[in-house]
Amino acid sequence: MSEVIEAEIIEAEIIEAEIIEAEFKAPVLQDIKYPIEKDDLKVLISEYEDIPEIDINDSDEIVSKQFEFVVTGHKKFVKARNSIEKVRKTLKAPALEYGKTVDSIAKEFQSIIKPIEDKLLFQRRVVEDNEARKQREAEEAEERRVEVIRHKILNVKNLPLQHLNSNSDELTRVLENLSIVTQDEYEEFYDEAVENQNFVISQLQIARSNRVLVENAQKIQDEKEQEAKRLKDEEDAKLQAERAELEREKAELQKQKDEFAALNRAKKEEIDREEAIKKADALQAKQEIENEERKQKEKENFKKFKHETINALCDVCLLVDETAEMVFDGVYGCHIPHLKFEV
Repeated sequence: MSEVIEAEIIEAEIIEAEIIEAEFKAPVLQDIKYPIEKDDLKVLISEYEDIPEIDINDSDEIVSKQFEFVVTGHKKFVKARNSIEKVRKTLKAPALEYGKTVDSIAKEFQSIIKPIEDKLLFQRRVVEDNEARKQREAEEAEERRVEVIRHKILNVKNLPLQHLNSNSDELTRVLENLSIVTQDEYEEFYDEAVENQNFVISQLQIARSNRVLVENAQKIQDEKEQEAKRLKDEEDAKLQAERAELEREKAELQKQKDEFAALNRAKKEEIDREEAIKKADALQAKQEIENEERKQKEKENFKKFKHETINALCDVCLLVDETAEMVFDGVYGCHIPHLKFEV
């Protein structure tokens, strides 16, 4: 249900309720009167306002009196409450029956009214919803139209920020590609679009002028840097050639040193070789002398050993001769004069 229909229904119901309240008033069924008055309750409450706290440890007589007082009062209050409740139900019964009858008749009438009301409401809602849809679509179309124009203005407005780092050629192309602001395109926002575009154009022109100055300064700086680089490259090439020549001379000097060192090593090796030959010859001569002396000594020792050996053998032979002579003398009783060993 649309808000318009719901508001109308609520307003109609309020007006109808005011009319019914004025024309139709509920009947007074009976005066409300209970069997006990407030004054009677006040007297009863005052009589039992001070309720004793029973101590079961007291004497039986005291406990019995207090208990009787409490039981009597409790019965009185129960009787008063029950009588009020019984009368309440009796007084309310006709009203409940009357309410049920009122509701039953109202439901019967509403069951007849509601189907036709719903059909009428459906047809009404079809038209009203269609009107609401048209209104909503128109509002949305208007919002889109305004949003498109606003978006175009914003795009133009953001051009200086978008091309903050662009070079002068790019800024020139942006200025040349700016479309002319027309009344048909921007409609009620035409004046704002013209003002915005003029401001943007001035900002882009200032940015282009500044960029040209920067680019010229950069070009001069680049030329200076290129010239400095060219001079540096030439100086580096010259230094490189001098360094290469120095390295060549150094290598040549090292070669000469190496050749001289090799010559010295060869001479030293020759001297060492000759010295070694001399030492070897001297050692060999010494060894030959020592060998000759050793051989001579060995000959003398052998001759001495031979002489001593022969002498020893002679001594042995003499001993054998004497022993043999003694044996023969003893056995045969004769001397053997021809047994004689000579050296």
